[in-house]
Amino acid sequence: MLGDSYDNLPALQDQVDALNNEAENALSSSIEQAMAQALEASRRAQLAPYPAGAARAQMLMGYAWMLRGEFRQAITTFEDSIDQATRLHLPALAARSLNGLAVTHARMGHYGQAAEYHFRALQIVQMSEDSVGQARSLNNIGNLYMDLREHDQALKYHSEALLLASRAQVPALVSVISINMAIDYHDLGRFEEALALNHTSLAQARQAGFRHHECLILTNMAANCFQLGDLDAALSYAQDSIGLSEELGERENLSEALTTRGQILMRLGQLPEAEHSVRQALEAAQALKKRRVAALSELSKVLEAQGAFEAALGYAREYEQEVGELNADIQRHKTQVLSAQLKVERFEYQATQEQLRADELAQANAALQQAQARLAYQAQHDPLTGLLNRTAFEAALHDALSSQKPVGVLFIDLDHFKQVNDTLGHPVGDALLVQVAQRLVSCIREEDLVARQGGDEFTVLLSLHTYDEAELVATRILDTLSLPLYLAGRQLILTASIGLALAPQDGTDVTTLQKNADLAMYLAKKERGNVQRFQSALSEAAIRRLNLEQDLRQALPNGELELYYQPVVTSGAQQPVAVEALIRWNHPAMGLLPPDQFIPLAEENDLIFSLGAWVLQEACRQLSVWRRFWPELRVSINVSSRQFTQTDFASSVVQALAAHHLPASALELEVTETATLDTESLGDYAALMAAGLQLAVDDFGTGYSSIVRLFELPVGILKIDRSLVAALIPSQDRRRSTLPLIRSFVTYARESGLQVTAEGVETQEQLEVLKQAGCDLIQGFLIARPASAAQTERWLRQTTEREYDPQA
Repeated sequence: MLGDSYDNLPALQDQVDALNNEAENALSSSIEQAMAQALEASRRAQLAPYPAGAARAQMLMGYAWMLRGEFRQAITTFEDSIDQATRLHLPALAARSLNGLAVTHARMGHYGQAAEYHFRALQIVQMSEDSVGQARSLNNIGNLYMDLREHDQALKYHSEALLLASRAQVPALVSVISINMAIDYHDLGRFEEALALNHTSLAQARQAGFRHHECLILTNMAANCFQLGDLDAALSYAQDSIGLSEELGERENLSEALTTRGQILMRLGQLPEAEHSVRQALEAAQALKKRRVAALSELSKVLEAQGAFEAALGYAREYEQEVGELNADIQRHKTQVLSAQLKVERFEYQATQEQLRADELAQANAALQQAQARLAYQAQHDPLTGLLNRTAFEAALHDALSSQKPVGVLFIDLDHFKQVNDTLGHPVGDALLVQVAQRLVSCIREEDLVARQGGDEFTVLLSLHTYDEAELVATRILDTLSLPLYLAGRQLILTASIGLALAPQDGTDVTTLQKNADLAMYLAKKERGNVQRFQSALSEAAIRRLNLEQDLRQALPNGELELYYQPVVTSGAQQPVAVEALIRWNHPAMGLLPPDQFIPLAEENDLIFSLGAWVLQEACRQLSVWRRFWPELRVSINVSSRQFTQTDFASSVVQALAAHHLPASALELEVTETATLDTESLGDYAALMAAGLQLAVDDFGTGYSSIVRLFELPVGILKIDRSLVAALIPSQDRRRSTLPLIRSFVTYARESGLQVTAEGVETQEQLEVLKQAGCDLIQGFLIARPASAAQTERWLRQTTEREYDPQA
């Protein structure tokens, strides 16, 4: 303690300096100790009096407040320290306080202010040729870029800072910069360099007693070793870091170390232990968003690995939300830093000679104007096609409507664009959109505007003199888009559906006019490749259809779809040989819907692919259950011709069969007769034949059959359409019978090695005639109506336990 005499001021100043030195060293090991020593140094400096020592103590208090997370108190303390240092002409101290103030603002997310303070500090130390101060400032600027994930830039600043700090021989600063530089190496994938630098830093930190640095380095080394595959070393370092972090109260580092330990344990197959560690990490992270994101990601993965898929999905969704917010923060911070850089550069220009200052300001203003113009352009244009974006289009439409001049809006949607992405890949899809944009621009007049709404949807704003002009432009667009395209070494033929709405008849505001053009496009989609003018009478029907489509998109994830089954039996003994799977939709408001009320809609909007995949999997699953009791039972599913356009269709069928341990002979793929005539649209049948699969031609006899084409396809069954069966028995109003036609089908089938199934058999008389005609298989209400899986199973058990009686 100090006595009552203050005659020996140099000795008192030495005491203050010693306390400040101890406080500075304690910042890397014990924040509370550092704060106590800084407070004592401040008290003695004021008694001495020793203003420079008091200013330094104030600066150290600011760092202590910051490390404790008391950011508002830290800002006030640093600002006071800066004022004192400036009055006392202590540039090094002012720069350190500015750096502390910058770091505090960065931790609060104020990256623009942080960058400005860091650059101000760097200017001060460069002017005073303070190499230690330059090292600190460069390190802090590197940290900013590290937070912005620009690790190449961060490494450049950290490397220069480490060189200066090493020359100045400041151990604490060397340790801090080495830690940051190793993180740069790690994030750039240079794991061996990161580990080597961390080894050196760890030894130095332990020798100097920098315990906070030690726990950070241990965590980083655990991550290095994990990436290099040395799991034992990684786990050891992680455990050491966790213990030290808990002892020191290093919550952020504790969360990171626990997350890393969870990753290691998961790799080692110790899933419950991994989950426990990551949950601890998530608890430790609390409001630390970056650490929460890392913990949420790993927790989702480890839960998924344990089969807890619902919980994993919940954390995955939480991760997606928070990582989106984190990425948005980073983008905002980048903008703030860029703004700060421009601001600092402007101050630097003011410090130069007048002429040079004018020239540099002119250059900066030109660069700024270019940047602003670029940002303004980006805010109004689609980055892929260069067309106006949705926001800019709506603004232009609002202005056009305000002028009360007649205008038109075209809403354009490309037909089957999803197939291009699915079969040829998204790069080809993007190239296709660029060419479409170019063609649209070539079709419009100088006074018109074209924009991309998003995905494969485009809009055109037409300035009209007569309303016939709108349809002329739309027709020209259809004709131009239908011209062949050449992408990825192949020719593509594109079609589009266009909706047209005119102002003021179809709407006088932006929302109404766009909505009505969209509804008209939706109507055009029913036929595709045409233009549909909005009509108010069709609006309600289109809205109902649109609502039904939206409901259908949720039907599968909501579990509203169900398969019904209708048996197929032999015509003689009526023994079941197969069941046809028929999809039904349990609509929450409309009740049970048959396929004809929603399958055409699914085919128009590419929903047929997900529905078809579900039918395939569910039918195979159910059949695998039934074949335990009826080993020879087959299932047939209806396949849309669009499903055959998928390049992986055959392989997906094979995979579904394998997943449920079914042979290829257990499955029949039913396709309509008219679809089999277009073999090019159905893709490569060879893959189906190679897999041992066969087709059943459904609704046979209703189209214009090509017998020759049937020889080319893996067809095993002809299913005679119910309309021919219904006309089998002559009646008073229909004297001619379809029996000769059916006999010819049966004769052809027998000589070609095909089976014949008669659909729609409803009477005993029809059954007897079909048996005499030689028809192999029977399907219809006489045998059984389509029913749920449970009802079908009861029917199968009853039928196979006794001889079938159609009157029973």
